[in-house]
Amino acid sequence: MRVSWFLIVGLWALPSLAECLHRGPNVVLVTLDGVRTREFFEGTDPYHDSKFNPSERGVIFRTLWEKHASNGVVFGKNGSYRIASDVAVSLPSYQALMTGHSTHCQNNQCGRVKEETVLEAVRRELDLKKSEVAVFGSWKGMKNSTARSSRTIFRSIFPDFKSYAGDRTLRKLRQASALDRPEWAGSRKDRYTWEMGMHYLKSYCPRLLYVSLVDSDEYGHEGDYRGYVGSLRTYDTYLDTLVNTLDGMGAYGKDTTLIVTTDHSRGEGEGWTSHGSKPDTEKEVFLFVKGPGFAGKGITTSQATHASVRPTIEKIFGLRLTGQALPTE
Repeated sequence: MRVSWFLIVGLWALPSLAECLHRGPNVVLVTLDGVRTREFFEGTDPYHDSKFNPSERGVIFRTLWEKHASNGVVFGKNGSYRIASDVAVSLPSYQALMTGHSTHCQNNQCGRVKEETVLEAVRRELDLKKSEVAVFGSWKGMKNSTARSSRTIFRSIFPDFKSYAGDRTLRKLRQASALDRPEWAGSRKDRYTWEMGMHYLKSYCPRLLYVSLVDSDEYGHEGDYRGYVGSLRTYDTYLDTLVNTLDGMGAYGKDTTLIVTTDHSRGEGEGWTSHGSKPDTEKEVFLFVKGPGFAGKGITTSQATHASVRPTIEKIFGLRLTGQALPTE
């Protein structure tokens, strides 16, 4: 029987079930761009409630709060969790998240991160294959925060020109995303980023997977509060699917820690469409973590910042800590 080269590539890239079940620990990191703590903890903003029918108002992340929050830890209530960057702007915040400290980046035009990120460090220190540390990002700026070198980890970030010769599903999703562009520039629709990330999770069982979504921030800058809230409710569904998927992945899922946060908050009142100015509340964010060592604590008042995410990931993988990890008590 003739076997095509493409089929060989696909089979070579796909780990066996035994590898998936016994390699842990693992981490899945998800970031939701520009989400305010108000909508995360409290639901729709009364300032905008006239835009909704009464049945549409109120809690947004309903499934997370009803099914999952009590099984993990939630940081950020009453301003107790903050960004680590100096300004509430995406690229500076993502770079701080990846390096564990504020960088010199002050805007979205500062260029690529200058030092090894936590994603690169995990791959290097654990001697992992490139495919075992993967990033799927909607916003093009994620290329400048996730790795200082384009060759160190697997990345699918807009604009994505990879051929995916060995994976028909990824190839079809990339092609569909190129034809179905959002009304704003600089990103692809989150639905494709999410589907690609979930496919990669189930097919390749990465040790460290990062999925970065941006529709929420884009709707915010457009002044479309209904679209913003709609994207958050979609994220709630996504996170429920992710938790359920991990629960169905046996030992791999049990060994996986899920971390969910945002890069920055937004202004209040009429200023809700922007961020990065002086209001201190724009630096107040949230974080949800679920996995070994973080079970069943619910909302905590412990103080922490994004600077704790990198050392937390390092602690999970048994690496030398470059800072203070998230408190587990």
